[in-house]
Amino acid sequence: MTRDDWFFEPHDFIRYLRATRPESPNRLRLPSRIVLVFGAYFQRVCSTALRARRADWNSSISLGYAGRRSVAVVRSTIGAPASAIDLEESIALGAQTIIAFGSCGSVSKDLPIGLTVLPTAAYSDEGTSKHYGGSRWARPDPELVRRLRGACHRRSLPVREGTVWTIDAVYRESRSRARALAQRGVVGVDMEASALYTIGRFRRTRVASLLVVSDELAGDAWYPGFTHPTFRQGVRASLQAVVDVMSGGIP
Repeated sequence: MTRDDWFFEPHDFIRYLRATRPESPNRLRLPSRIVLVFGAYFQRVCSTALRARRADWNSSISLGYAGRRSVAVVRSTIGAPASAIDLEESIALGAQTIIAFGSCGSVSKDLPIGLTVLPTAAYSDEGTSKHYGGSRWARPDPELVRRLRGACHRRSLPVREGTVWTIDAVYRESRSRARALAQRGVVGVDMEASALYTIGRFRRTRVASLLVVSDELAGDAWYPGFTHPTFRQGVRASLQAVVDVMSGGIP
């Protein structure tokens, strides 16, 4: 397919917004670095850490700083389709380096709630990536992964590296599927990573993730820990590594 085959691209939608919104067109922009989060809790803790204030033109966006560098916190809805839209529009608004900061379930018995996961690949079981030429396996930006790894190590933050299983049919995560993927090196399950990595490659932007285990699926039953103090502590500790990377000199 050629570029002219698409009905519209993200920059067409942004051009429409700038033409129809009362704000100055120059205000509808994002800094080159963003933290993409999922849900109000993550937006709140990230905004506090980055001294960010909500943009008056979009309540899902907060603008702040990591050190002296401008950073935006962009809140997305969970799932590959929704996060793909938010990523595409963020890139069209100026984002070039994106860290997705959120949660994941564990499919490994030695991966408890609150532990930090640094995905080095994602197995796509969602329907968005294929529309960007994606395959079953997607990878984050290696330089961004390297910097996140270094930031975790400097803070003595225990981190597990590995592949995450991305599926957006959350109520169809089967035990047999999880166990089979765990034997292939998959350590966690999320709903966005493979689509975000695929779009990052397609749009030639840096995209990586840092996730915190929120629930356990390695046993015979589901064990949720979304409000557990260990999960909240893990989020706050992992967030410091994200801030460190965003404050540094990313090429």
